[in-house]
Amino acid sequence: MFESLKHWFESSATESKLFNHADEETIHIALASLLYRVIASDHRESDREKHEFADILRTEFDLNDAQIASLYKQAKHLNSSLATDLETIDHYLKQNPHLRMIFMKKLNHLISLDGVTSNEMEVFYNAQSVLFPELSGESEF
Repeated sequence: MFESLKHWFESSATESKLFNHADEETIHIALASLLYRVIASDHRESDREKHEFADILRTEFDLNDAQIASLYKQAKHLNSSLATDLETIDHYLKQNPHLRMIFMKKLNHLISLDGVTSNEMEVFYNAQSVLFPELSGESEF
C-alpha cells in the first residue's frame, strides 16, 4: 500500500501528457477551440493568453509553432459548440481523476492570466460538469 502511495505522489509531481492520442486532429481542434473560447471571452487576446495556448498545445501534442499558429487561426473561425468540444475532450482525456484535475488546473491557469470574467467562469463550470459529472449531484452531507 505504501509503495502505491509513493508511486502516486511521484507521478503527480511530474506533468505527464493528458491525452493518449496526440496525433489525432479531432482532439487538437477541440482543445484549441476550448482554449480560444476562453481567450476570446473577454474580447481581448493578450500575449500571455496566446503564450499559454501555445504552451498547452506544445506540451500535450508536441506541436511546432507553425502547427500551433494554424490551430489558433482555425479555432478563431470555428463555430463549434462548447458542449461538443467538451465531449470530445472528455472522450480523449484519460479516464483518470488525477489527469482530469491537471487539465482543469491548466484551464484555470489560462482563465486567471488576465483577470477572470463571468464568461470564462461559465466555460470552466461547463468543463467541470462534463469532466466531473459526479460533482453536479447533491451531496449526502
